[in-house]
Amino acid sequence: MVNIVLVSHSSLLAAGIVEMMRMVMQQSQVSIAVAAGADDPSHPLGTDAAKIRDAIEDVYSDDGVLVLMDLGSAVLSAEMALDFLAEEKRNRVRLCAAPLVEGAIAAAIQASLGASLDRVAAEAEGALSGKIESLSQRGGTDAAVPQPSAAPPVATDMQQVRLVVENRLGLHARPAALFVQTAGRFQSDIRVARAHDSRQVNAKSFNAVAALGIRQYDEIVVSATGADAAEALAALQRLAAEKFGEADDVSADQQPLPPLRSADAPPGALRGIAASPGYALGRAVVLRNVEPQVERLAITDPATEMARFSVALEAVRSRTRQVRDQIARRHPYEAAIFDAYLMFLSDPDVLSRVQQIVERERVNVEWAWQQVVQDAVHAFESLDNDYMRARAVDIRDVGVQVLTQLLGHTAVTHVDQPGIVVVDDLSPSDTARLDPANVLGICTERGSSTSHSAILARTLGIPAVVGVGPAVAHVRPETPLIIDGFAGLVWIDPDESVAADYAAKLAQWRVTYERAQKSSAAPAVTRDGVGIEVAANIGNLEDARAALTNGADGVGLLRTEFLFLDRTTAPDEDEQFEAYRAIARLMDQRPVVIRTLDVGGDKPLPYLRMAREDNPFLGQRAIRLCLERPDLFKPQLRAILRAAAGHRIRIMVPMIADIGEWRRARSILDETIAELRNRGVPIPDHVDVGMMVEVPSAALLAHIFAPEVDFFSIGSNDLTQYTLAAERGNASVAYLQDGLHPAVLIQIRQVVQSAEAAGKWVSVCGELAADRQALPILVGLGVKKLSMSPGSIPQAKELVRQLTLRDVQQWANQALTLESAKAVRHFIRRQLATIGEYEG
Repeated sequence: MVNIVLVSHSSLLAAGIVEMMRMVMQQSQVSIAVAAGADDPSHPLGTDAAKIRDAIEDVYSDDGVLVLMDLGSAVLSAEMALDFLAEEKRNRVRLCAAPLVEGAIAAAIQASLGASLDRVAAEAEGALSGKIESLSQRGGTDAAVPQPSAAPPVATDMQQVRLVVENRLGLHARPAALFVQTAGRFQSDIRVARAHDSRQVNAKSFNAVAALGIRQYDEIVVSATGADAAEALAALQRLAAEKFGEADDVSADQQPLPPLRSADAPPGALRGIAASPGYALGRAVVLRNVEPQVERLAITDPATEMARFSVALEAVRSRTRQVRDQIARRHPYEAAIFDAYLMFLSDPDVLSRVQQIVERERVNVEWAWQQVVQDAVHAFESLDNDYMRARAVDIRDVGVQVLTQLLGHTAVTHVDQPGIVVVDDLSPSDTARLDPANVLGICTERGSSTSHSAILARTLGIPAVVGVGPAVAHVRPETPLIIDGFAGLVWIDPDESVAADYAAKLAQWRVTYERAQKSSAAPAVTRDGVGIEVAANIGNLEDARAALTNGADGVGLLRTEFLFLDRTTAPDEDEQFEAYRAIARLMDQRPVVIRTLDVGGDKPLPYLRMAREDNPFLGQRAIRLCLERPDLFKPQLRAILRAAAGHRIRIMVPMIADIGEWRRARSILDETIAELRNRGVPIPDHVDVGMMVEVPSAALLAHIFAPEVDFFSIGSNDLTQYTLAAERGNASVAYLQDGLHPAVLIQIRQVVQSAEAAGKWVSVCGELAADRQALPILVGLGVKKLSMSPGSIPQAKELVRQLTLRDVQQWANQALTLESAKAVRHFIRRQLATIGEYEG
């Protein structure tokens, strides 16, 4: 099989391209090596012939190696690298003149199909042809772009299918992304168009597909030309039948609210659109959006411009991933908004268009990026679908973030005192960063209830009225305001009677929430006197503060990955020690369970050299990686042990599948303890050490592990994934991803029984712990400790207080006899109804 080497001045650019290549290759055996950047942190851009030679050697194949390069010295360095190779190897290496991004994607697809080196190279070098044709149809090219000398012959093997898009919001961001990912798995040239419209777009470009503005019940025509055209069309047909991964039963709080607009409004009020429910009274905090000013500058070195661009893109990607992960801890559906951002930031059509403008016009990358973003924004704004027109805000948001990064500006939405944010419009990224403690409400001049900003406002529980109109522009800072997020009303400088009326409404609205918060610190004890520990899953110090605010009994899962991700080197022992100790101090004497590093496979670290894996969920991840890298594992163990002095810290090892793995991990820990004691470093006399139960082998052999561990913690997300062979995040098998499946519950019971026999305890720290229908069954199975996102703790404790152990034990036993997760949920809803906790 032909393997691929990428040569680039920027390691970040290369990493982004590799990520896209792997996305389109899926389960391929193709190996990819990268030779990019310089080792000098102060001057990170450059290429090195020795690095390129080593990369070729690492992935060398008798079938051949294709080397793709960016501009300037990359070509010279690659040519020099060939001189270092033995002649027999040199003859099987091809330097390719294809554009880096498009060529890499095309080469990856072709190589994954087992094509010859000549064929892979030809596909890479022809990667721009489809885009040039598409841009020509839209008037996006000019005389400087090479055009075909003659019209290509009409394909005789083209196949087509007609699909009806039934999704309620059409082919918007999330389903469009899944459509593109599915099309990207196939070699064939795949095009999509509206029925009765001759304009076709590349089905493998997220931006192009989303910009079509496909609405609910629109018919689309998908055409495919190539060896696997039939399979590609069949896969897309199945995807359409599954509504592009969107379930029919999306909860009401995830669905856009209908616009509540009317010309009539109470005296003194402005009518807008109710975007997020609730009331807010406070003074205006006026924010003014200022678009970065971009000048068109002549440049002489396109490679340097593109290197700057790659660094800026990766910085924005990193921040976007952080925002997505923060939202995902409590609202995974809404967090997918930012997956669409990441798709745009990695869209090969978008990135290659920027490169084309920089190289052809010899202009600065800020100018080129602005032109491409404006084209995309105009494409969305011209659509006749309100929901899709609102996506222009998202594209503009991404564009401004990248420009801000390139120009070195600061663009942070910071509200340092309680008030109501007043702004012309609010981007999703700015909304996600708002602190609900200070932002009492949101009032915007523009916007819609279907905007991603509105969705995030609902997610964060911030009342919002949008689309109020030009009057908002005249609001001065500190002006008293009232927001009615139920009726879509805004009062500017209201009179005393209106203010008093809404103060009463606000007080009543807060009663339920405040009551839950007040009782959250109290123990969760069932009606018959059984105590249940309710702890928090956290990922940093800020999460720990939220855990205390919400009444957490401790930390049931501290994800240590926050220290290792989105950086170029691993944190040292002291940095880790300070982070763990800060969290332990904040939690006082409450228990803190620290999970050792869970990366690798699907969460690679850029500074670790790891082979590509066909199925990363079954590969070298978590403890498997740490056992192979004691230089990574032991500093973390030392940091945890040092932080444990004077605190109730426990250590938890993830992804244990075999008793041999446990014993090796325990041996390394014992060795680390001995080394610290020999050095006189203060550590506790004893630290509890447990394991996560995430794979069926660990659950089925819990009786083997129980005598050797101090506790078990069940990771229900992974245990469900591995039990039902249903990948987390794969929408096509979402119907199987339910931890209340009897096959999962039976394993949980087995772990609990094995633990009880050995005098050990069991917690559940996956999403199941916060599921109101699952919680009674978990308690009934004997789970005495639950760990969940901080915001779920008050409601979980309140539910425990309404249960009796006798009832939930009977419910759990009955659930184990049922045939499916659906049947279990139907059963438990009926039982909860008997105590006034019915959930429809």
